[in-house]
Formats: sequence, structure tokens, C-alpha cells
Amino acid sequence: MADKSRSSNPEDFTLLVDELKERKLDMSLDEKDYLKYLIAYQLSFSGEFSKAVLIYKDLTLNSKNEILKFRANLSLVNTYAISKDWATGLEHLSTNLDLLPNIKEAEFKQLGILIAALFYNQLGQYELGLYYANQLDELVHEGRNACLAKQLAIEAKLKLGKLNERSSEIESATKICQQSGEHLIVAIIAGYTATNLISEEKVTQASNVLHSHLDAVNKINYPPVSSRYYSLLSQAYYLNDEIVKAESFAARALEKSISLGNNESTLEAYYILFQIAESRGEHQLALDYHKKYAAADKAYLDDVKTKHLAFQLAQHQATEQRNQIDLLDKQNNLLRVEQKLATTEAENNRLFISLLISIITLLGFWAYKSWKTQQRLKQLAEYDALTKVYNRGHFTHLAEDALKYCGSANIQLSCILFDLDKFKQINDNYGHGCGDWVLKQVAKVCQAQGRKNDIFARLGGEEFCMILPSCDLHTALKLAESCRVAINQIDTAPSGHDFTISASLGVTDTQLSGYSLEQLTTDADSAMYQSKDDGRNRISVYSPKGEQLSLDALSSARL
Repeated sequence: MADKSRSSNPEDFTLLVDELKERKLDMSLDEKDYLKYLIAYQLSFSGEFSKAVLIYKDLTLNSKNEILKFRANLSLVNTYAISKDWATGLEHLSTNLDLLPNIKEAEFKQLGILIAALFYNQLGQYELGLYYANQLDELVHEGRNACLAKQLAIEAKLKLGKLNERSSEIESATKICQQSGEHLIVAIIAGYTATNLISEEKVTQASNVLHSHLDAVNKINYPPVSSRYYSLLSQAYYLNDEIVKAESFAARALEKSISLGNNESTLEAYYILFQIAESRGEHQLALDYHKKYAAADKAYLDDVKTKHLAFQLAQHQATEQRNQIDLLDKQNNLLRVEQKLATTEAENNRLFISLLISIITLLGFWAYKSWKTQQRLKQLAEYDALTKVYNRGHFTHLAEDALKYCGSANIQLSCILFDLDKFKQINDNYGHGCGDWVLKQVAKVCQAQGRKNDIFARLGGEEFCMILPSCDLHTALKLAESCRVAINQIDTAPSGHDFTISASLGVTDTQLSGYSLEQLTTDADSAMYQSKDDGRNRISVYSPKGEQLSLDALSSARL
């Protein structure tokens, strides 16, 4: 009974767990493990994640109940997602996905798929999250798991731009969750609707949606949901010029998100408080809030990078494990052949092995020389000789492939194109050797800002371009700003001269410019020239209307 009321009736769940604790001495070992699991869930729900993790790990190592170990491992996946330990979470998720085909009980098979969808959504891998949410939706059509499948599918589709607040899927999901008594999930879905309404500046409607569920959110008191609601209400009230209420809800959002680390709610709340203090002329307070906002913004961007890195690392490790297994299989086959030959004719076997070793050595030497030659040719064909980043030809090939893939999968892709300001003066004043030094330094600092799968190239002269697969415009702007600042902060003393380096950047994405590389770079180039016209050392975003937006203007419009 306690297990079934975990999220549908948290107050009853707490009372039942307390009652079970009093009867612990009369329980069997299996029942005591089950109680540990429920206590760990209770701790997670109240935000005490570190204590919950210790109990879950103990169960995965020591419990004799295989289903309970499976569930505890799933809870670890969910807990690591909340605490943003993505790499460790992916390790546990991979373990459970391997075990999933052997789980016969429908309830726990559904739970395994559910956690996969939830984790991938939180990791920002919404295509995978939608894939597992749809799998779960096909298996169950009512009850808690059906409710969660609908909620996770809605979240993924909204993030992928495949759904809006008027969709019938939202109404259907809300109905199923209400019938299941999952009031927390109903509130979460309503939060998605409110987020869309605020983005469309329908603040009164958004406020009404949030307030209709606020009592339930306060009663359940789940920090991630509470902080999100308070942050959204703060935005709605601020946009509606109700400053006192906006300030109050922003403070409440920060209070609730303390245990969650830096997140979107924290970031938005600090920015609202900064704007309020600035509008009142409280400049010192405004400065303090802006510093906190800037720190939170950097941490949030770092978290996005960490998610991508963790996912790429997990994919690499999985590939490496498969390669190792294939290698071991090949080695075992070779050993069996050698053993068979050894039993039939020992002398011939020794001669054969000697010959084989000679051939392998020769082939290995030839393969090594061939590989070295291929590497040299590849370096010449694909990379810019000066900066060691991709050259224009190889960039075009990689970018076309990325655009083709993103277009077929309906994944966003962004483009950053930039040109060094007054580079000719550097060459004229300090010589071409100094100019070459500048190009290498710019390539180095910009390459350090991006992800491993970003496509970065020197197009020619002092012009560079970045293609960013699976990256929306907002994240691309943050990366562009990181590059702009890094370029501007290059210490020129090692060149033997004292001067400042800056760049003008243009940004666009596939939602603005489509999936044509020529159109994408043309539009980014147009935005870059707008940056130069506006005074250089800045970022502009391409607008199809012909009015390029600066980074500051875009940030203001978004908020």
C-alpha cells in the first residue's frame, strides 16, 4: 500500500512508512530490504539525495531480491539525474537496460522503460527520451505509468518543437493523470503549458494556469516542481508589471532550488531580481544579483556541456566494449585453431607459427607505414596547415553530412560565423608573422569553448565558422559569447607586440535559415556584417525580416 501511494498521496505514504518502521523488528529480511527501499524513496522525495543514494547502493550490493535490486538501481539513475551526476547515472542506466529483457514482471519492465525516458529527457537527449516514452505508452494505457509516459512524451515533444499548449495530447495526458490521482504530474504538465504561454507573452493565461495548481504544488512540496512554479509565476508577474509579487515568487524559487544546484529556475529568478533592483535604482543590489545570475548562467551552460560530454563518453565506452568483445572472440578462435593444429602435428605447427609471426610482423609493419601515410595525407586534405582546424573543403563535407542528418531527424543545428576585426591592420603594423600567430591563438581558444562534435573550420583569411549539431539558438549564442570573450582576452605579449584582438560574430540556426549549408552560412555572414556595422566586437543574430538582432536585444526579447 505504501509503495502504491508514493507520488499519488505523499502524506499517506509518509504515515505508512513511519508505521512500518515501528514494526521493523517483526519483519523478514526481504521485508526489511523493502522498507529500506521505501525509506530511500522518502528521503529522495524530501531532497535528501545523498542519504538516499547510500541506501540504494546498499540494496544493489546486498539484497537477495533481484527485482528490488533492479528497482534500487533504477532509483539511483533517477537520483543521479536530479543531482546532475550524468556520467554515473548513464552507467547505472546502461546496466538496467541490459537487464531489462530478462525482467518478466510487466510492472517492473514498465518501470525500467520509464526511468530510461525520464533520464534521457533530463540529459537533454529528447529524441531518446521520446523513443522510450512511446515504448511505455504502447505497453500501458491507464494508471500511474500511463500518466508518466504521457508526461515525458509531452516534455520531449515540447523541447523538440513538436507540440504546443493547444495540443489534444496535453488534455488527454491531464485526464489520464487526474484519473490516476497523480496530482504532481498534472501540475508538471500544467507547468509546460504555462512555459509556452509566457514565451508567447500570454502572461495572464499563464498565471491562471499556474495558480490553478499552486495549492497542490505547495501541498506536495517537491522542490524541483515548487521552484519551477515559483520561477514561472515570478516571470508572469514581472511581465504584467506586478513587481512586488514577482520579487516574492523569485525569492521563493531561489529558496526551493538551494538543494538542487544551478538550474533554469535559479537562473530566471536571479535575473528577475536583478531587473527589479535595477528598475528601483538599487544599483548595488542589482550588481549583486547580476553577479549571481552570471555565475548561475555559466554553471547552467557548463551543465549543458557536461550532459553532452557524459552522453558522448558513454557512447564511446559502449563502442570500446563491443570492440574488446570482438577482439576477444577473434583471439579465442585463433587459439582454438592453434590447439587443433598442435594435436595433429607439433613440428608443422611450430613452423606454421614461426611463419605466421613473420607474416604478422611484416603485415603489421606495412599496416603501420600505410597508416602513417594515410594520416599525413588526411592531415593535408582535411586540416588548415596554419591553425590545425578543418579547412574549407573538409568543413563543407562534414557540415553537409551534419545538416542532412539533422534535417532527416528534425534536430536543430546552429551556425556561428566570425571574422577578426581590423586584421589587415595587424598584418600591416606588425607583420604577417604576427598575423599568423593571431590566427593560431584564435583557433586555439575557440576550439576550447566548443563540444567534441562541433565542426570548426577556417574558411579563409581571418574568417572562421562553427557548425553546431543538436544545438538550439540560445545555446549557440552562449557559445558565441564565450568565443567572443575568449578572443578579446587573448594576451598578445608573447607575439612581441601590444594590441587587442576582437571579432564580429553572426549566428543563425536551422529554424531561421533552413538546412541548406549555403543559406545557413550566407545568413550567418549577413549577421556577422551587421555586427561590424554596429561597431565590431559583438554578436548579431540573423533575422529573416532583414533586421539582425544583437545578443543584448535577443536576451531582452527572450526574457
